[in-house]
This record gives sequence, C-alpha cells and structure tokens, in this order.
Amino acid sequence: MSFGTGHHATTYMMISAMKDLDFMQRSVLDFGTGTGVLAILACKLGAGSILAIDSDEWSIENALENVALNGCSGIRIEQKDSLSGTGQFDIILANINLRVILGNMDFLRQHLNQTGVFMGSGVLESDEEKIRTKAASAGFTFELHMIKDNWMSFSLKKQ
Repeated sequence: MSFGTGHHATTYMMISAMKDLDFMQRSVLDFGTGTGVLAILACKLGAGSILAIDSDEWSIENALENVALNGCSGIRIEQKDSLSGTGQFDIILANINLRVILGNMDFLRQHLNQTGVFMGSGVLESDEEKIRTKAASAGFTFELHMIKDNWMSFSLKKQ
C-alpha cells in the first residue's frame, strides 16, 4: 500500500489545513501524490484543475484506482520525478519528506502563482528551522499550521 491513507499524522494535518483554504476553481498540484488522497480532497473542495504527480509506479496505479473510486475523473495523474513541465498553480500540496521539499524549494516557487500557497508536511518538528531558512532564501514567508506526534505541517507564500 502506498503512503497516504489519511491515518498518519502528516496526512491528518494536511487534510485539516486544506479545510481552511479556498480551493474553489483553483489550480492544484499534488506533488508526491501517493494514494491520491490530497488530490481527491482538493477535488471534493471544488478545485478547478488538479494534477497529481509521483515518481513511484505503484503510487500512480493506486492513485488512479482511488480517484476512480471517489468519482474525481477530472484529476490528471502523471508519473514524474520532477516539477518540470507541470505548469503554474494556485495551490501546491506536498506531503513528502524534508529532502524532497528542500531540494525542490526553488522549483516550487517557480511553479506557484504570485498569490498562491504551498502547503507541506512530512517534515519533523525538529526540522522546522531548516524549512524556515530554505524558504526565506527562496523568497517565501513561512507559516506553521500544526504539530502532531513530532511532525509538522506548514504553508509558504511568495514574499
């Protein structure tokens, strides 16, 4: 089974934070979609267009199945290991890990619309300063959303 059943603290925090954001007719990228749970929620919250990407073939198959089971036929799912060629988005979601988020910070900024928001998790509370430092150097402002079981969720906006 792919990561992202909704039971892990990081997925719980992402879902909680997503409920406070306006998805209506917004363009969304689910970066590292896993099971597709965040893309599915974005669909249910009214997103206008959704692209879900993952580098893992099993995750793609699993996400395709879950998207179909949830009646979210408008979600595009692609196997990709980078943000290259994905487009511009109002909201980027990533429940991934510290290494991937830090390694893609500049690319995340490039693919985020000027008034967009990046929401992330999969990062330990002890790594908050690493995220804050890299985010600031990439031109983002940082907002901590929640800490649960030593994990944190956060959002970034362009400065």
